[in-house]
Amino acid sequence: MSANQMMRRAVVIGPRQVELEELPLTPPGLTQVLVRVRASALCTFEQRAYLGADTRFYPLLGGHELAGVVEAVGPDVASVAVGDKVAISAIDRCGNCYSCRRGYDCDNLWFKKPGAEQPKGPRGPAGLATHKLAEEYQIYKLRPETNLVHAALTEPLACVLRSIKRAQIQPGESAVIVGAGVMGILHLILAKGRGASVIVSEPHARRRQEALAFGATHTIDPTAGDFASQIRALTNGRGADVIVIATTAIKTVADSIGALAKGGRLLIYSRIYPKGETIALDPNLLHDNEIVLTGTISQSREDFQQAAEMIGSGAIDLQPIISVAYPLEEVHAAFESSVDLGTYRVVVTA
Repeated sequence: MSANQMMRRAVVIGPRQVELEELPLTPPGLTQVLVRVRASALCTFEQRAYLGADTRFYPLLGGHELAGVVEAVGPDVASVAVGDKVAISAIDRCGNCYSCRRGYDCDNLWFKKPGAEQPKGPRGPAGLATHKLAEEYQIYKLRPETNLVHAALTEPLACVLRSIKRAQIQPGESAVIVGAGVMGILHLILAKGRGASVIVSEPHARRRQEALAFGATHTIDPTAGDFASQIRALTNGRGADVIVIATTAIKTVADSIGALAKGGRLLIYSRIYPKGETIALDPNLLHDNEIVLTGTISQSREDFQQAAEMIGSGAIDLQPIISVAYPLEEVHAAFESSVDLGTYRVVVTA
């Protein structure tokens, strides 16, 4: 890289306020990789910050779903070289704590520690930029033929892979996906790939139609009647073997417990908002019906590597859930588009 080279990045400074700033490019350290970002997708995390629903990270450097091309490497980097296409897991891991060693989110992230002092200045994954400096362990080499816009969705695909594995979906089982946004559709695609029949619960008619186009066996409108009754009517009275919550409404959790078959699994994939809300639960429902309640967040290194390989090999086609791409210079328009219910993933290119 040349001396005095500059980069640009987007910063969310307040509700519906995003700025582009320019700063000097930092060369990679011993174990670091400098990536020329080519595509970064806007997730619900960035959308909530943009709308002002989550202000913890202001000023926010968004962009944790990203892919690009290696521009420079530190002297101790061995797994990638300049010119390689890569996807980046923007999650920091210390690699030493109990959770890191078991494949879970790191215990030492500042925002996971109650009362911890926030870092000064802009903070966040910082992938909405022309360049991203990452540690080698965060870098996943892609096949040369990989579409980098598609590869920006490696991270969400990896998260859904973890969820599908935890739910233990088996061929011939009935699975219900609650919510037909991007993550719900990815669950639908992967559950179908495992041989399940998939019911999608979604209040919006347009998204129900789109879920059918993505392969849903049936769709239901949860506002049109009792949720459990609708599910049992489509499963010969048994209930669903698996229900995945891919929406933020707490009512869906309570409704889903009563819609499970004996031995059913309920997986909470999405974080529930507002935080702090609870449900009443009769523990005998779990005991008598041998129901399993679980959840997932984020992904492991193995999940990320598998997702990267699926995208690069063409095992999954992500183009249908990429609604539109904007250049970095139009990042404000990209955010506005991303919070429109009519869109799936919006990608920012640089």
